[in-house]
Amino acid sequence: MEHKINVQSDDLEWLFVPDIVYKEYDDCKRHMHLFVPYRQKWEDDTVFPVIIFIPGSAWHRQEMYNAVPSYAKLAERGYVTAIIQHRESEIAKFPAQVEDIVNAVDFLRKKQNEQPWRNLRMDMSRLFLMGNSSGGHIALMTALMSANNMTESLKISGVIAESAPTDMFMCGKNHSGTHTKALLGVDDIPDGLDAAKKAGCDMYIAPNIPLPPMLLMHGTADSEVDIEHSRRLYKKLTDAGKNVQLYEIEGAGHGGSVFWSSEILDIIEKFIGSCQ
Repeated sequence: MEHKINVQSDDLEWLFVPDIVYKEYDDCKRHMHLFVPYRQKWEDDTVFPVIIFIPGSAWHRQEMYNAVPSYAKLAERGYVTAIIQHRESEIAKFPAQVEDIVNAVDFLRKKQNEQPWRNLRMDMSRLFLMGNSSGGHIALMTALMSANNMTESLKISGVIAESAPTDMFMCGKNHSGTHTKALLGVDDIPDGLDAAKKAGCDMYIAPNIPLPPMLLMHGTADSEVDIEHSRRLYKKLTDAGKNVQLYEIEGAGHGGSVFWSSEILDIIEKFIGSCQ
Protein backbone atom coordinates (compact mmCIF):
# COMPACT_ATOMS: atom_id res chain seq x y z
CA MET A 1 0.00 0.00 0.00
CA GLU A 2 1.33 3.41 -0.96
CA HIS A 3 1.37 6.11 1.70
CA LYS A 4 1.98 9.84 1.39
CA ILE A 5 2.70 12.03 4.37
CA ASN A 6 3.45 15.70 4.80
CA VAL A 7 6.07 16.24 7.54
CA GLN A 8 6.80 19.72 8.89
CA SER A 9 10.14 19.97 10.63
CA ASP A 10 13.11 22.23 11.17
CA ASP A 11 16.04 21.02 9.07
CA LEU A 12 18.58 22.00 11.76
CA GLU A 13 20.94 19.10 12.40
CA TRP A 14 24.32 18.78 14.12
CA LEU A 15 27.80 17.57 13.33
CA PHE A 16 30.22 15.91 15.74
CA VAL A 17 33.93 16.81 15.48
CA PRO A 18 35.83 14.74 18.09
CA ASP A 19 39.30 14.70 19.61
CA ILE A 20 40.69 18.09 18.60
CA VAL A 21 43.97 18.82 20.37
CA TYR A 22 43.75 22.36 21.73
CA LYS A 23 46.87 22.28 23.92
CA GLU A 24 49.93 20.05 24.23
CA TYR A 25 51.82 20.16 27.50
CA ASP A 26 55.11 18.41 28.22
CA ASP A 27 53.38 15.36 29.62
CA CYS A 28 49.95 15.27 27.95
CA LYS A 29 47.65 16.50 25.24
CA ARG A 30 44.28 18.03 26.04
CA HIS A 31 41.35 17.56 23.68
CA MET A 32 37.96 19.01 22.90
CA HIS A 33 34.91 17.70 21.07
CA LEU A 34 32.77 20.04 18.99
CA PHE A 35 29.03 19.73 18.42
CA VAL A 36 28.08 22.09 15.62
CA PRO A 37 24.63 23.16 14.34
CA TYR A 38 24.25 22.26 10.67
CA ARG A 39 21.91 23.00 7.80
CA GLN A 40 22.30 22.10 4.15
CA LYS A 41 21.82 25.78 3.28
CA TRP A 42 22.72 28.80 5.41
CA GLU A 43 22.25 32.51 5.22
CA ASP A 44 25.80 33.82 4.74
CA ASP A 45 25.87 35.80 8.00
CA THR A 46 24.50 33.04 10.26
CA VAL A 47 26.60 32.51 13.39
CA PHE A 48 25.92 30.81 16.71
CA PRO A 49 26.75 31.43 20.36
CA VAL A 50 29.51 29.21 21.72
CA ILE A 51 29.12 27.09 24.86
CA ILE A 52 32.29 25.87 26.54
CA PHE A 53 31.08 22.77 28.41
CA ILE A 54 33.22 21.19 31.14
CA PRO A 55 32.15 17.64 32.11
CA GLY A 56 32.18 16.77 35.79
CA SER A 57 34.64 14.17 37.04
CA ALA A 58 35.41 15.07 40.68
CA TRP A 59 38.39 16.83 39.05
CA HIS A 60 39.80 13.44 37.98
CA ARG A 61 40.12 12.25 34.38
CA GLN A 62 36.95 13.03 32.46
CA GLU A 63 34.92 10.52 30.47
CA MET A 64 34.58 12.56 27.30
CA TYR A 65 32.23 10.24 25.38
CA ASN A 66 29.70 9.28 28.05
CA ALA A 67 27.11 11.99 27.34
CA VAL A 68 27.43 12.52 23.58
CA PRO A 69 23.64 12.32 22.96
CA SER A 70 23.05 14.89 25.71
CA TYR A 71 25.68 17.32 24.42
CA ALA A 72 24.11 17.10 20.98
CA LYS A 73 20.91 18.59 22.42
CA LEU A 74 22.73 21.91 22.88
CA ALA A 75 23.75 21.94 19.21
CA GLU A 76 20.16 21.12 18.27
CA ARG A 77 19.17 24.30 20.12
CA GLY A 78 21.56 26.34 17.97
CA TYR A 79 24.77 26.50 20.01
CA VAL A 80 28.27 25.53 18.94
CA THR A 81 29.24 23.39 21.92
CA ALA A 82 32.86 22.62 22.81
CA ILE A 83 33.34 19.82 25.35
CA ILE A 84 36.64 20.53 27.10
CA GLN A 85 39.04 18.06 28.66
CA HIS A 86 41.18 19.59 31.40
CA ARG A 87 44.16 18.23 33.27
CA GLU A 88 43.08 15.96 36.07
CA SER A 89 44.09 16.57 39.66
CA GLU A 90 46.48 13.59 39.59
CA ILE A 91 48.77 15.43 37.19
CA ALA A 92 48.07 19.12 37.86
CA LYS A 93 46.69 20.98 40.87
CA PHE A 94 44.28 23.90 40.87
CA PRO A 95 44.26 26.36 39.09
CA ALA A 96 45.66 24.29 36.19
CA GLN A 97 42.07 23.36 35.23
CA VAL A 98 41.14 27.03 34.86
CA GLU A 99 44.27 27.60 32.78
CA ASP A 100 43.12 24.81 30.47
CA ILE A 101 39.73 26.44 29.89
CA VAL A 102 41.45 29.74 29.11
CA ASN A 103 43.73 27.92 26.64
CA ALA A 104 40.74 26.22 25.00
CA VAL A 105 38.95 29.55 24.53
CA ASP A 106 42.12 31.12 23.17
CA PHE A 107 42.48 28.22 20.71
CA LEU A 108 38.93 28.71 19.38
CA ARG A 109 39.32 32.49 19.13
CA LYS A 110 42.46 32.06 17.03
CA LYS A 111 40.78 29.49 14.77
CA GLN A 112 37.34 31.04 14.28
CA ASN A 113 38.22 33.08 11.17
CA GLU A 114 40.46 30.47 9.56
CA GLN A 115 39.33 27.93 7.00
CA PRO A 116 37.80 25.41 7.46
CA TRP A 117 36.93 26.69 10.95
CA ARG A 118 34.86 29.55 9.53
CA ASN A 119 32.37 26.93 8.36
CA LEU A 120 31.58 26.17 12.00
CA ARG A 121 29.98 29.64 12.30
CA MET A 122 31.19 30.36 15.82
CA ASP A 123 30.31 33.71 17.36
CA MET A 124 32.99 34.01 20.03
CA SER A 125 31.55 37.37 21.11
CA ARG A 126 28.69 35.34 22.64
CA LEU A 127 30.69 32.97 24.83
CA PHE A 128 29.12 30.93 27.64
CA LEU A 129 30.82 28.71 30.19
CA MET A 130 28.86 25.69 31.35
CA GLY A 131 29.60 22.59 33.41
CA ASN A 132 28.15 20.02 35.75
CA SER A 133 29.50 18.99 39.16
CA SER A 134 33.26 19.70 39.26
CA GLY A 135 32.92 21.04 35.71
CA GLY A 136 30.44 23.62 37.03
CA HIS A 137 33.01 24.58 39.65
CA ILE A 138 35.68 25.12 36.98
CA ALA A 139 33.24 27.11 34.83
CA LEU A 140 32.47 29.39 37.78
CA MET A 141 36.11 29.75 38.80
CA THR A 142 37.19 30.57 35.25
CA ALA A 143 34.63 33.37 35.07
CA LEU A 144 35.41 34.68 38.56
CA MET A 145 39.18 34.61 38.13
CA SER A 146 38.90 36.28 34.73
CA ALA A 147 36.73 39.03 36.26
CA ASN A 148 39.37 39.56 38.95
CA ASN A 149 42.11 39.89 36.30
CA MET A 150 43.78 36.68 37.46
CA THR A 151 43.63 35.12 33.97
CA GLU A 152 43.25 36.39 30.44
CA SER A 153 40.05 38.41 30.08
CA LEU A 154 37.65 36.02 28.33
CA LYS A 155 34.70 38.42 27.84
CA ILE A 156 32.19 35.85 29.03
CA SER A 157 28.50 36.43 28.26
CA GLY A 158 27.19 34.10 30.96
CA VAL A 159 27.85 31.07 33.15
CA ILE A 160 25.66 27.97 33.66
CA ALA A 161 26.65 25.80 36.65
CA GLU A 162 24.80 22.59 37.46
CA SER A 163 25.26 20.74 40.79
CA ALA A 164 28.50 22.66 41.34
CA PRO A 165 30.69 22.59 44.44
CA THR A 166 31.49 26.21 45.25
CA ASP A 167 33.07 26.06 48.73
CA MET A 168 36.12 23.87 49.27
CA PHE A 169 35.74 23.96 53.05
CA MET A 170 32.26 22.47 52.74
CA CYS A 171 33.63 19.80 50.40
CA GLY A 172 36.38 18.98 52.88
CA LYS A 173 33.84 18.11 55.56
CA ASN A 174 32.01 15.37 53.66
CA HIS A 175 32.79 12.33 51.51
CA SER A 176 33.92 14.51 48.58
CA GLY A 177 36.84 15.73 50.69
CA THR A 178 39.24 13.16 49.20
CA HIS A 179 38.67 14.56 45.70
CA THR A 180 39.03 18.12 46.97
CA LYS A 181 42.31 17.37 48.71
CA ALA A 182 43.65 15.88 45.48
CA LEU A 183 42.62 19.02 43.56
CA LEU A 184 44.38 21.28 46.07
CA GLY A 185 47.38 18.99 46.59
CA VAL A 186 46.97 18.87 50.39
CA ASP A 187 46.53 16.17 53.03
CA ASP A 188 43.95 18.11 55.03
CA ILE A 189 41.63 21.12 54.64
CA PRO A 190 41.69 23.04 57.92
CA ASP A 191 39.68 26.23 58.37
CA GLY A 192 41.39 29.16 56.70
CA LEU A 193 43.55 27.10 54.33
CA ASP A 194 44.77 29.51 51.64
CA ALA A 195 44.58 26.96 48.82
CA ALA A 196 40.95 26.21 49.69
CA LYS A 197 40.06 29.91 49.74
CA LYS A 198 41.61 30.43 46.30
CA ALA A 199 39.68 27.48 44.84
CA GLY A 200 36.33 28.65 46.21
CA CYS A 201 33.99 31.28 44.83
CA ASP A 202 33.52 33.63 47.79
CA MET A 203 36.76 35.61 47.69
CA TYR A 204 36.21 36.69 44.07
CA ILE A 205 32.78 38.27 44.58
CA ALA A 206 32.39 41.92 45.53
CA PRO A 207 29.99 44.73 44.55
CA ASN A 208 32.70 46.58 42.61
CA ILE A 209 33.77 43.58 40.50
CA PRO A 210 31.69 43.19 37.29
CA LEU A 211 30.59 39.59 36.76
CA PRO A 212 28.71 37.93 33.90
CA PRO A 213 25.14 36.74 34.51
CA MET A 214 25.00 33.35 36.20
CA LEU A 215 22.47 30.52 36.08
CA LEU A 216 22.71 27.99 38.93
CA MET A 217 20.85 24.66 38.94
CA HIS A 218 20.89 22.05 41.68
CA GLY A 219 18.87 19.02 42.69
CA THR A 220 17.25 19.18 46.11
CA ALA A 221 18.17 15.50 46.73
CA ASP A 222 21.82 15.78 45.67
CA SER A 223 23.81 13.49 47.95
CA GLU A 224 27.17 14.17 46.29
CA VAL A 225 27.29 17.99 46.35
CA ASP A 226 24.92 19.52 48.88
CA ILE A 227 22.47 22.04 47.43
CA GLU A 228 23.72 24.48 50.09
CA HIS A 229 26.70 25.13 47.81
CA SER A 230 24.42 26.74 45.22
CA ARG A 231 22.19 28.39 47.80
CA ARG A 232 25.12 30.07 49.53
CA LEU A 233 26.64 31.19 46.23
CA TYR A 234 23.28 32.57 45.13
CA LYS A 235 23.01 34.61 48.33
CA LYS A 236 26.59 35.86 48.01
CA LEU A 237 25.99 37.00 44.43
CA THR A 238 22.59 38.51 45.24
CA ASP A 239 23.99 40.43 48.21
CA ALA A 240 26.69 41.83 45.91
CA GLY A 241 24.04 43.00 43.44
CA LYS A 242 24.90 40.50 40.69
CA ASN A 243 22.67 39.04 37.98
CA VAL A 244 22.04 35.47 39.14
CA GLN A 245 19.25 32.90 38.95
CA LEU A 246 18.92 29.71 40.99
CA TYR A 247 16.68 26.81 39.99
CA GLU A 248 16.20 24.08 42.60
CA ILE A 249 15.08 20.88 40.90
CA GLU A 250 12.71 19.07 43.24
CA GLY A 251 13.75 15.51 44.01
CA ALA A 252 16.68 15.51 41.60
CA GLY A 253 19.98 13.98 42.61
CA HIS A 254 23.50 14.68 41.41
CA GLY A 255 23.28 15.15 37.65
CA GLY A 256 21.41 12.69 35.46
CA SER A 257 18.95 12.91 32.61
CA VAL A 258 16.74 15.50 34.31
CA PHE A 259 19.40 18.12 33.58
CA TRP A 260 19.00 17.39 29.85
CA SER A 261 15.20 17.47 29.86
CA SER A 262 13.33 19.85 27.57
CA GLU A 263 12.23 21.87 30.62
CA ILE A 264 15.80 22.48 31.74
CA LEU A 265 17.02 23.13 28.20
CA ASP A 266 14.23 25.71 27.82
CA ILE A 267 15.53 27.50 30.94
CA ILE A 268 19.08 27.45 29.57
CA GLU A 269 17.92 28.74 26.20
CA LYS A 270 15.95 31.56 27.84
CA PHE A 271 18.97 32.48 29.98
CA ILE A 272 21.32 32.60 26.99
CA GLY A 273 18.82 34.71 25.08
CA SER A 274 18.59 37.16 27.96
CA CYS A 275 22.38 37.62 27.94
CA GLN A 276 22.58 38.79 24.32
